[in-house]
Amino acid sequence: MKQLVVYAWVFLVATIIVAAALAALLILQPPLLALFALPLFAVGTASLLIFVSTRKKISAAQAIIDSSVIHIPTAVMYGQASEKSKEPREDYSIYVSSFGILFGAKVVRFNQGGIWLREVEIGRDYISFAYGVSNGELERIRLFYAKPGEDELASIIENFRKDTGVVPVVA
Repeated sequence: MKQLVVYAWVFLVATIIVAAALAALLILQPPLLALFALPLFAVGTASLLIFVSTRKKISAAQAIIDSSVIHIPTAVMYGQASEKSKEPREDYSIYVSSFGILFGAKVVRFNQGGIWLREVEIGRDYISFAYGVSNGELERIRLFYAKPGEDELASIIENFRKDTGVVPVVA
């Protein structure tokens, strides 16, 4: 999630810099205005589109985190090895919700935009998701995940059934 926020800031700053450069070109009106204006406009437009796309990913990632059914802590990095810095510096986790899966800066969305969750399988040491369009090929994601206790497993099955209509298969 942090990577997505950094990407958004980078492209926002790039868009602002390009807009300022275009404004300066329009004010100063150099002899070769068209030579500079068109490439700057193209770069600014691309930067703005990437920024908007990244903001949408951040919004989807936040929705996945807020409504997560499963949280898989994969790795936690700590600060320097001193007594003072026991606080985590970085948390690389996977969040799974009925909206999709978030791992790092990668957002896999389902149950929106015509992409539907089709299958969920919970095994002894994994959880597998199959998703795709209604009549197309399915994509699969398999995550290492220790099978939870009976109460947590029942809660996960009920959440997926209630939110997506898909009943997870326990293998």
